[in-house]
Amino acid sequence: MNCVVSKQEGIAFKAALLGISIFLLSHLAIAPAIPKLYQLYQQQNPDIGLASVESLVTMPAAMITLFVLLSDGVARRLGKKRTVLLGLGLTLMAGVAPFFLTDFVWVMVSRVLLGIGIGLYNALSISLLSDFYHGQQRSNMIGLRTSFLNIGKALTTFIAGYALIYGAEYTFLVYVLVVPVWILFVLYVPEPQLLQHQQQNRQAMWGKNTFGICLLTFLVGVCYIGATVKIPTLLVSYHGLGDDDSRNMLTVLAISGTLLGFVFGQIFSRLQGWMLSLMLLIMALGNVLFASTSSVALLYLGSIFIGLAFVGTMSSIFCLITQQFAAQKVLFVTSMALAAGNIGALAAPAVLTKLPELLGFDHLVMPFYITTAILLVSMVANILLAKPWLGLRSAYN
Repeated sequence: MNCVVSKQEGIAFKAALLGISIFLLSHLAIAPAIPKLYQLYQQQNPDIGLASVESLVTMPAAMITLFVLLSDGVARRLGKKRTVLLGLGLTLMAGVAPFFLTDFVWVMVSRVLLGIGIGLYNALSISLLSDFYHGQQRSNMIGLRTSFLNIGKALTTFIAGYALIYGAEYTFLVYVLVVPVWILFVLYVPEPQLLQHQQQNRQAMWGKNTFGICLLTFLVGVCYIGATVKIPTLLVSYHGLGDDDSRNMLTVLAISGTLLGFVFGQIFSRLQGWMLSLMLLIMALGNVLFASTSSVALLYLGSIFIGLAFVGTMSSIFCLITQQFAAQKVLFVTSMALAAGNIGALAAPAVLTKLPELLGFDHLVMPFYITTAILLVSMVANILLAKPWLGLRSAYN
């Protein structure tokens, strides 16, 4: 039986559970410092190229994807709390290490370890919410978790950018923020009382429902990352707008998603099984606007739709996982879904850039028609297969 936390639980408990999500995208925080980091490491070794320095951002992402897949096995051996603490500890030590290191090879090693640390507890940031909450409380917390993830990305990027004033290596000190979160987690989060040691048939976990969820998160990853990557080029090269417009629209896109996270639970409690289909439709409408209009106001509306719907879609998927799968399967299915979404993000350039080029289509507008089609087909498939009109419990039975 799940440990259910009552509404009377203190703020510290919720802060500890949600706080670990702040660092899930922190590997991106040093991106603004890449030019100065390149200068720093080139002074020490002229053979270091820009691509190698840029890999300080991309390499952790690859390790996150890999260790999200492995986190279920690690948690079964160590327990969920120890796995989170191990992941946070690696994030802290590996994140701060480049401040003290001068050899670029060791800096790269530390970034690899950072990705391992984040990957270890990424899926746990969701499954733990399922362990301690149920019903609308769980939906509220899953929505808040997404907001904390986005806030964390903005916060770590801002602090790292500010630290750049003192020197490129100071950007890595942003990971000192892990310390209070680690302490909170140690003090306030118990080990959930689940059947952790019960042996599961991994083949049984890989049923059609798990595959369907992974396919959906893969496609959503393609569409969301594809849209955010393609928007700046479309605005500048096709619509003739300036760089400020693309920056502002991407900012609006991020903020709209963050705001939805705070009210997601209330909306999900009303719409239930229809929430996922509605979010897919809204994201499709956002892509249609970028493909079909030159109105700046409507393009901003498209940004709002895409950002809002992405948060709503992923939060809906995680809610469905926690509600429709047995407790001992939640971490495994969540891990697979997150990994599939990351793979979709990596596949976006091939699907939305290479494919239109091979077929002889326009490379600026056609990607948005492709993502619209993917999202609409996904929405129809979800309605037909999940049968939300029969109630939420029919979705994955």
